[in-house]
Amino acid sequence: MPRFRAVLIFPENSGEARYEFEAPATFMQGSATRIVDAFLNTVDGLDLPDVPVDHEINSANAYRSSASVSVTATGSITFRTGTAVPFVLLISPAKPV
Repeated sequence: MPRFRAVLIFPENSGEARYEFEAPATFMQGSATRIVDAFLNTVDGLDLPDVPVDHEINSANAYRSSASVSVTATGSITFRTGTAVPFVLLISPAKPV
């Protein structure tokens, strides 16, 4: 399975989380919103502070070229405390090591 990389940034507190994950080859073929939604549903609770209970995507864009595709998104993650924290997310194929 192909590997992908995601960087999740929380501008409010300068927090940042980096992820590498495997997904089906078709993962990046959907709409940008579906790609972001699938990623956020997968990582819920892993390295994020507290435990997220919901997320809202305000914008998502896919930048496609013949060589690759990258996705950017903004939105907010809501935690059990009811606090909503804004985020910026970038997803792209991981470069081979």
